[in-house]
Amino acid sequence: MTQVARSLAAAALVALAGCGGGDNAREAQGTETGAAGAPADTAPSKNLEVAAVMIGKHVGDSGLITEPTFQFAPKDTVYISVSTTGKPASATLSTKWRFQTGEVLDSSSKTIQPKGEDATEFHLTSPKDWRVGTYSVTVYADGDSVDSKAFVVKK
Repeated sequence: MTQVARSLAAAALVALAGCGGGDNAREAQGTETGAAGAPADTAPSKNLEVAAVMIGKHVGDSGLITEPTFQFAPKDTVYISVSTTGKPASATLSTKWRFQTGEVLDSSSKTIQPKGEDATEFHLTSPKDWRVGTYSVTVYADGDSVDSKAFVVKK
C-alpha cells in the first residue's frame, strides 16, 4: 500500500469512529431502543413540523390538494394545503396572502390538534375577479414563517 492510500484508509477509520461506527457503536454507547428494537427517536415527535405546502385549484376531503397549479384565472379560488407531522397538544397555523405590490389581501389562522400526519386547508377567494398579476401566500406555524408560495393570475 502506498503512503497516500494508507493515509486515506487511516482518515476513513477515524471518520467512521467519530460518526459512531454504525449500529454496534450505538449499542455500545447505550442508545435506547423501543419495544420492537427500533431506536426510540422514531416515535412521533411532540413538536409540530411542516412537511409540505401545496397550492392548487381544488382540495380533497383529506385536506390535500387534488389539482396542483401555480396559475389561476380571475374567478378561481386559490387553495393551499399545509401537511404537518408531530403530535403537540395544539399548534397554530396561519397564512398571509399578498398582491405583488405588497398589499395584504387576507390573513387567517387555525388552531389544530395534530394526530401525527395531518393536512390543513386554507383558501382565498376574491369578492370580485382577481387582478391579473403575481401573488404570494406565506405560511406560519406557531408564529414562525415556514414556507411561501407564489402564484399568478392570468386572463
